[in-house]
Amino acid sequence: MPLLNNIMQGRWLRWWLTLSFAVMFSAVFLFNSRTSMLNVVDFLFFLPSLTLVTRAVVSGDHRLLTAPLMLPLYLLLAWALLSMAWAEQPNGSRTVRGVVQILIMAGMFRWLHLYYRHTFKQALTNGALCAMIVATTVVVSYYTTQPINSPLFSEPANLIFHLPSLEAPTALMALVAPTFILVAQAREEGATGKGGRRLAGAMVGFAILCLTSLPLGLMSIFLALAWLIASGRYRWFALLPLLAAVYLLVDTSHLQTAANYMLHPWFGNGLNQETLNNVLAHDGDALRSLAHPRNMFLLLIHALGVVGLLLFVACWAVPLALLIRRKTPWFEDGLFTVTVAPSLFMLFATGAFLLVPFHSSWESLWVPMALLLARLSERDVIRPLATR
Repeated sequence: MPLLNNIMQGRWLRWWLTLSFAVMFSAVFLFNSRTSMLNVVDFLFFLPSLTLVTRAVVSGDHRLLTAPLMLPLYLLLAWALLSMAWAEQPNGSRTVRGVVQILIMAGMFRWLHLYYRHTFKQALTNGALCAMIVATTVVVSYYTTQPINSPLFSEPANLIFHLPSLEAPTALMALVAPTFILVAQAREEGATGKGGRRLAGAMVGFAILCLTSLPLGLMSIFLALAWLIASGRYRWFALLPLLAAVYLLVDTSHLQTAANYMLHPWFGNGLNQETLNNVLAHDGDALRSLAHPRNMFLLLIHALGVVGLLLFVACWAVPLALLIRRKTPWFEDGLFTVTVAPSLFMLFATGAFLLVPFHSSWESLWVPMALLLARLSERDVIRPLATR
């Protein structure tokens, strides 16, 4: 009976996680109402995760949330909350909800990597495949009414089942994590049926990225090639596609108006009521409305200043430094690290929201960061064996 119970618990966990990640990865393509999307994701993933993480912490796995590598994330979130004190028109409830969701996801991912690593990876992969199916349906529906030579989501369109017509940056950011998760899993599975299905899913993701923005789609393909080459014998050749990706990133970035977002470079304007179209800035005694910078690093300086930017860099640098220090091949369990470079590149090119409840920008920001933190969740770190 205990064996049967363990098997059933494993199945329920796999089914729940698969459904959760399928909804999270494809939510932006499914829900017209952001409120409905948040309610569904909260009910399906964040509330059960809060229960599981709380139980794990109370049971003794407190280092899921108190490990030193989590400190930069806590400082960044604390600084963002503090910045609302000098922000114009802050939205406290929305920001706090986003902070709580980020902490729940980070703790949940670390717990799953610790105890159910295989189930976790399979659920992420299955969720990514489901997202590709949904995104393909949207693409086919879009081009039934739009010219085949027009970029995807360049014009509003009536989609099948009244699915939402997205903005291009929103769709681009939503596809980063699912696409590169499938790349890592395709490499891990190798030349098998599973590997082929994951590779096909990744190719669909790259195709949709190219249809939405050809330069950024090609940038993503070059980053995937760089990662695959670097995990092989001739790793120095990875510099060639990496340099090509950097060139495309710089070529597509518009930084001519960067000075507009540096009116208060040290502490920023505070985390205000930002939208996808504009942000607020104090210029002396006047309040200006600026176009959204569409660049996460400019947005960080605008909202949180250089202090916030340094904390953001530390959130990525500290876990990466710990991985390098352990001398573990960085491509081992590549699913947890493969999204780092593509996410940072996409954040530079299309950065949307910094700190809001679950949003498509999470697939290029908080999901990759949580996966990176989860990679360092190990048994000897979380719960060391007692010595006699």
